[in-house]
Amino acid sequence: MNAALRFIRLATALACIGWMTPALAEVALSTTVQELERVVAPDGSVSSQLVAPDKVVPGDDMHYTITFRNAGKTAVDAGTVVITNPVPENTTYIGESAFGAGTTILFSVDGGTTFRKANELTVVRDGVEVPASANDYTTIRWTFGPALAPGAQGNVSFNVRLK
Repeated sequence: MNAALRFIRLATALACIGWMTPALAEVALSTTVQELERVVAPDGSVSSQLVAPDKVVPGDDMHYTITFRNAGKTAVDAGTVVITNPVPENTTYIGESAFGAGTTILFSVDGGTTFRKANELTVVRDGVEVPASANDYTTIRWTFGPALAPGAQGNVSFNVRLK
């Protein structure tokens, strides 16, 4: 048996028992968009409920949920699940709506080149550097802190208003 054939048989045997090609962690993402519909109760109080968007118009609020799931066979290392999502075109981010249990949330005002905590962001207006507002945010980044076991999942979310 020549050396090349021996190598192929050995590689096949090792691959079958998982030594040569270990299963890599795979993170699958899916995004859901819902409308935040305002509901007025008989007592006059106002709340919101998430509904499937039917017809949306400027001024409507939308809720984005990004689900991440470890579709692989090994755990994803702590701190390595990073989700970066631009604020959709023709919308403005609604302040303090970004959420993600177990995540660190950072924002960008420069299209995702740099990220900082919301209270650390600045923009230049009329030649003067001023604190950024939620309207200035262009991109949101969540870093999931814990390890993500095979089959485990989590969600991050944020709200925007249609322009």
